[in-house]
Amino acid sequence: MIGNEKDIIMRSSLGLALLATTGALFAYNPALADTPMSATVLEFADPQTLFVADSLGGVIHAYQLPDAGEAPEASLPYNLLDFDLALADAVGGDARGIRYHDVEVHPVTQDAYVAATVMVDGTAQPAVVAVTRDGTVVPLDLATLPSTTFSIDDQPDDGVTFWRDIPAATFTVTDLDFANGELFISGLSTGEFASTLRRVPFPFDETSSSTGVEIYHAAHGQTETRAPIRAMSVLDIAGEPTVIAAYTCTPLVTIPVSDLADGANISGKTIAELGYGSTPLEVLSFTVFDRQGTAQPMVLVINREMDADLITLPALEEAAAGPAIVEPVAYLGDTAGVQTTPIPLSGVVQAAEQDAQFLLTLRRNLDTGTMDLVSFRKGAYLRLSEFVSEYNFPDYQYADNQFSDQTRMFQNMLKADEGFPDLAR
Repeated sequence: MIGNEKDIIMRSSLGLALLATTGALFAYNPALADTPMSATVLEFADPQTLFVADSLGGVIHAYQLPDAGEAPEASLPYNLLDFDLALADAVGGDARGIRYHDVEVHPVTQDAYVAATVMVDGTAQPAVVAVTRDGTVVPLDLATLPSTTFSIDDQPDDGVTFWRDIPAATFTVTDLDFANGELFISGLSTGEFASTLRRVPFPFDETSSSTGVEIYHAAHGQTETRAPIRAMSVLDIAGEPTVIAAYTCTPLVTIPVSDLADGANISGKTIAELGYGSTPLEVLSFTVFDRQGTAQPMVLVINREMDADLITLPALEEAAAGPAIVEPVAYLGDTAGVQTTPIPLSGVVQAAEQDAQFLLTLRRNLDTGTMDLVSFRKGAYLRLSEFVSEYNFPDYQYADNQFSDQTRMFQNMLKADEGFPDLAR
C-alpha cells in the first residue's frame, strides 16, 4: 500500500504514452532536456535554494532562486478556491489533467510553491509554480535557473510495477527534509532492504550515505524492509537529532540520525500504530499557544485516508524513550503507542507549515471536486465556513459566560481568516 498523490505520476486513463526505456507512465519531451523528468517533492534549504526531487530521473536538483522579496507585514491566510483553473491557465494546460505532488512555503515571502504534473497539448510535463495569496501563479522556468544536482545511483528496478502501471521508479524519492546542513532523502532503492534513507551534505559534494531501514509493522504483524518511509521530519528528541518517520498503514517510527551509516541496515523504533488503510502525507512540527498563552510544541501527521494525528512533543519524547512496539495489534484497526488527538483535515493532498499562525494545504474540495489552496489556523484545524450549525442562525445569541465569549471571539477570528469579516458578531 504505497501509492499516493505525491508519486503516482499519471494513469493510462489519461492517455499518456509509455516511455519505452523505463516503462514509466510519463511522456517526457526530449526538447525539454534541461528540465527534470518529474517534479515530485519540494524542500527549501534557505530563501534562495529550492530542492526539487525528480523521482523518475533519480536526481535531486538544488535550484538557486532570484531574490524573492520581503516578508509580509502580517500573517495572512490563503483562500484560493478552484486553484486548478489558475494553475492550468498559468501553464497552458488542462485543469482536469493535473496531478499534484507537493506544496512548500517560501521561508521569507511565504509564497506557496507547488509541484505538479500537468497535461500540455496532450503531453504530461512537470511543473513547479510560485503562488501568491492574491492568486497570481508564476511558473518557474527551471531550465534557466542555476542549479546543482545529486544523482541517486541505485534507483528501483525499472521492470517492477505496482498495480500493473505504477513504476517503482516513482518511489525513488518519497520525501525530503533539510536539517543541520544535510538533505535527508527517503525512498526506494534496489536490493532486499529497498526502504532507504539517504543523507547528503549541502552544498552537494562527493560525500553521501545510504542506509537501509527495517521496521516492525504492528498492523501487519511483521518486520518490513521494502515499504519506504512516506513522510518524515528531523527533530531534536531529548537533545538528539531524530528522524520521525511515518509509513503507509500507518506505523510511526523514530530513527536516531547517529544510527545512519553508509551501507548499513538498521532497525527503526516503532512508537505508534496510528491505524490501518491510510497513507501519511506529511509530518509537520510547530508550536501553538494554549488559552493561557503557553507554548505547546506539536507534531502533526497528516494522512490521506483518515484523520490527521496531533501529538504533543513531550508525548513523542516519552514514547521514543520507552519500549518499542514489537507485537501485532489485536485487531485490524486497533491503535497502539503514543497518544494522539484526531484532527479533521479531510481532503488534504499535501500540506506545509505556512508561518507561526497557519498551515497551508492543497485540499480537494469535497463539494466541487476542485483543488483549493487554503490555510488552516493552527490550534483550530478547521474552516468554519464549511459548516452550518446552531451558531449560524440569525437569531442565535451567545450565552453570557466566559466560555461562550471565547467561542464568539474564536469564531470571529476564523470568519475573518476565511474572508467573511462582515459576519463577525
